[in-house]
Amino acid sequence: MAIHCLDLQLRISHERSYRMLRVKSIKLHFYVPEDYVQAYATGQKYPVVVNFHGGGFCIGRATDDARWARIVTDITNAVFVSVEYRLAPEHPFPAAVDDGVDALLYLQEHAAELHLDISRVTITGFSAGGNLAFSVPLRLRSLFSELDPPSAPNGLPPPSINNDSRPDFLRHDSSHKLLTTSTATTTTTKLDLKIVSIVSWYPVLDFVLPRDVRRNRSAFPDKSLPECLTNLFDDSYLPNHADRSSPFASPIHAPGSLLAEALPTDLFIYMCEWDMLLHEGQEFVQHLEKQGKNVRSMMIEQSKHAWDKSVNPFRDQGRIDVFYLAAAEHMRRIFTESLDS
Repeated sequence: MAIHCLDLQLRISHERSYRMLRVKSIKLHFYVPEDYVQAYATGQKYPVVVNFHGGGFCIGRATDDARWARIVTDITNAVFVSVEYRLAPEHPFPAAVDDGVDALLYLQEHAAELHLDISRVTITGFSAGGNLAFSVPLRLRSLFSELDPPSAPNGLPPPSINNDSRPDFLRHDSSHKLLTTSTATTTTTKLDLKIVSIVSWYPVLDFVLPRDVRRNRSAFPDKSLPECLTNLFDDSYLPNHADRSSPFASPIHAPGSLLAEALPTDLFIYMCEWDMLLHEGQEFVQHLEKQGKNVRSMMIEQSKHAWDKSVNPFRDQGRIDVFYLAAAEHMRRIFTESLDS
């Protein structure tokens, strides 16, 4: 496996409704198979894994999941791209979500030069990144619904954004420029990228339910993250409490129709027995199954939130790798099946 870091300067246009240009930088860390350099001669295209790190949307780096990246790259022979999304409190919701969307659209637009097969994309994430593994595809789908509005009767032009007739869940965040206009370059009008699976590790899925309720229904509340830390994370990322019911913040509250359309059939959710997020993960699995999704869920016994990211030098890395290897093998199989279909 080789490692490359690419610093992207993405030019983001809002001219559909705000007539302004926003420039931002998103850093993408690339982990590539050993034979990747030969692709320039052979023309080989690689499946893509896009990853979002954890850290409560406030801390963490794209390199935090390097061991996961190595295992995934070795097993799947895919290009692994870890996104350095913007962090709260300097960049609260919806910045992280839209950075994820911009990263996906950048990969689509530059797939040829990067030798990527964008018809085979898997999204992965841990904790807050596990949230983004779902919220980014939801946002991506809604974005392209906005770019391709239905025709109005009698040949009239489609309604403008100020007369928005979209469903409520698409208009929920109307106060946010990033969620009411395209954050992608204006040349991106067609979505060719296909997400074939999602692997989400102990995701936070419900910001509506108070933390104290979630903590108290945990099997071992004392093993949960401390209240001072979770409050800091939540208030930094979602200072406006009205945003917490948005499907792009709390995927568990997304309408069934959006879940059905935006998410792939094959979904993997790993939860931890001693995590306050266990129950919302289990409830989300039920929601997804009602939409006909093929959900493989697993509760990791006697483990607390982010058990695999412990800084303890004596942690059982072998046990962690067992789960990583199994998940990567499922991803490899789906990539193979997608290629054959």
